[in-house]
Amino acid sequence: MEQPAKPKHNEFHYWKNPDSEAIGESVVEFLHLLPGPTHIHITGEDASRCRAAVTLLHGNEPSGLYAVYHTLKQKIQPAVDIHFFIASVDAARQAPGFIYRMLPNHKDLNRCFKPPYGDTDQDFLAQDLIAKLQKLDPECVIDIHNTSGSSPSFGVTTFMDARHDALISLFTHRTIISDLSLGSLMEISENMMPTVTIECGGAQDNESHLLACEGLFRYVSSEDVLTVGHTDMTLEFFHSPLRLELVEGSDIAYGDHCLMSDGVTLLPDLENFNFGLVSPENKLGFVSGELANNLTAKDTKNQERLLDYFELREGELYPAQTLKLFMVTSNPEIARKDCLFYFVVPD
Repeated sequence: MEQPAKPKHNEFHYWKNPDSEAIGESVVEFLHLLPGPTHIHITGEDASRCRAAVTLLHGNEPSGLYAVYHTLKQKIQPAVDIHFFIASVDAARQAPGFIYRMLPNHKDLNRCFKPPYGDTDQDFLAQDLIAKLQKLDPECVIDIHNTSGSSPSFGVTTFMDARHDALISLFTHRTIISDLSLGSLMEISENMMPTVTIECGGAQDNESHLLACEGLFRYVSSEDVLTVGHTDMTLEFFHSPLRLELVEGSDIAYGDHCLMSDGVTLLPDLENFNFGLVSPENKLGFVSGELANNLTAKDTKNQERLLDYFELREGELYPAQTLKLFMVTSNPEIARKDCLFYFVVPD
């Protein structure tokens, strides 16, 4: 049975045209058959062109892996050569599976795609992925994720043009145009090739896996994926999101009353507002102490904008104006290490 070729340290294993019988009888079995970060190369009808799809940059976001598995299992015939990159395999298969965003004391891999690079395993793996993409020169790249909480699907791009719109429209009709620089993979779009992030929805939602599968089938099998025309739905755009983050030293909990003597308590059902509006009448949670000592919301110029958008009323947290929220998480670990949520001012 053909197996992936073994790489050097901190590089992707290479596996060309795996037989559908060699990838296991379930997504979990497929995951455990992978020897580590893996690059799967599928030969297409037109071998002069190629596309790339990246998934599992975060080990707790399985929809992209489901889509890759079912694409291989159903022997979808690619229109062009397809290169799948499955990244955080070790984190994903830690028992009970798909729990860890990244392994304890490891960096977030999707924050390692801009210099200055460090000397961790995640930095080396990110550099290896960039080097491979540069060598392959694909016509486009998609990076498939799940949202941090239960949420509708959406795409994220750093560019607003027809090619990026077309890629996102393979999966969803909602597009966020971000100018935040976080070191995420999609930021390579500026210098390399059209690259978008697809957020399929919550990791526990079967609809997210289905959306990923259907979108990836279209991405793999379509002759043209860079021209809008894959959906009859009107594309919806959200511009220049900001992130609400904890200040270093603050902490977070979730409950319907204040649980922190010094920190932030968010309402447990706040993720129900994903892609919904919150107004100054909507309580978001509680803050013990000064607002600015616990939370921060900086713009792309690193200027603090917290008090433009949020306020405290007798210890309760409210929006200062109407906002649209997305990527709201009820996972305290993600809130601590990444952010509580993203937000935009609706048009």
